[in-house]
Amino acid sequence: MNGGGIFDKFAFGGMAKGTKVRTLALSAAGRSAKRRKPESGTTAVKASTSAASQPGGGDGRTKPAGGLLPKLGSRPLRLILVGHNPSAHAWSSGHYYSHPGNRMWPILRETGIAPADLVRGCEDDGSMPESCGVGFIDVGVGHPGTDSSKIDLRDEKFHGGFYAHLRDHLELAGAPPRIVAFTGKKQFVDLLNANRRGKKVQTVALGPQDPASLPRGWPFPPTTRVFVLTSTSGASALTNEARIRPYAELAKELSAIDWPLPPPEPPSV
Repeated sequence: MNGGGIFDKFAFGGMAKGTKVRTLALSAAGRSAKRRKPESGTTAVKASTSAASQPGGGDGRTKPAGGLLPKLGSRPLRLILVGHNPSAHAWSSGHYYSHPGNRMWPILRETGIAPADLVRGCEDDGSMPESCGVGFIDVGVGHPGTDSSKIDLRDEKFHGGFYAHLRDHLELAGAPPRIVAFTGKKQFVDLLNANRRGKKVQTVALGPQDPASLPRGWPFPPTTRVFVLTSTSGASALTNEARIRPYAELAKELSAIDWPLPPPEPPSV
C-alpha cells in the first residue's frame, strides 16, 4: 500500500461541519426559550452530506486525524506515482510514503527519479511537481488505513475520487502526463477488475502495460505510458535488487523526458 497521498473540488481531505440547531428567543417578557424544529428532511440531508464529504466518503470507518491530498501541481507532468491508499502514518504526516520502514524515498533518490540535489525525502513531495515534474496520488485517495485488505479499490466508493482528480488535473494542466506508474500491482489489478464481467485479472507483469488493456474509465490518452512497479512497503517480501529494478528501468525512461515540458499546444480551431 502507499506509504501515503488527492484534489480539490471534492474536498476529500477536509472535515465537514456538523449541523446546529439554533435557539430562538420567543419574547422579552420572560417566556422560556424553545428550540426550533428543522424542516422535514433537513437534518437527514445535512447529516448525509456531512458524512459523504469527510475523507472515506462516509463509509462509517473511524479515520485518524490528518489528511493527504493529491500533489499534482498545475502543470503537465513527466510522471505521476500512484499508490494504493494513504497509510495511517502518511495520513497523519501529510506526506506520501512517509513511514520510516517504507523504501520509496531512498529508491527515488538512488535511481534519480527524485533528483538528490532537490529532494531530501517525503517532506519535499509537494514541491516535486514543480521542481522535477513528478506528482503523487493514491487510487484510494481520502481513504486512510494501514490494512489495505479492508479497502476494496474495485468499489467506485474507493476509486471514484482517483479518476475525478486525474480528470481535474488534465483540465487544469492542459495536457496529460507522459507516464503514470502504479507503485504496486494490487491497486492496478483492482482497477482492472472494477466493473469487470467474467474472469477476473489475477496479476500483471511489472513494467510498461499494454495501452489496449487499461482499466475501464482510464482518463488519459494512449500517449500516456502506464507502468507497474514493485511495492516499496517494508512489509513486502522482496530483495532490495528485485524491489529497485523496476524503478531503475522507469528512471531510464524518465531521463529522456526533458523538464520543464514545453507548454501544451493550443487546440486546433
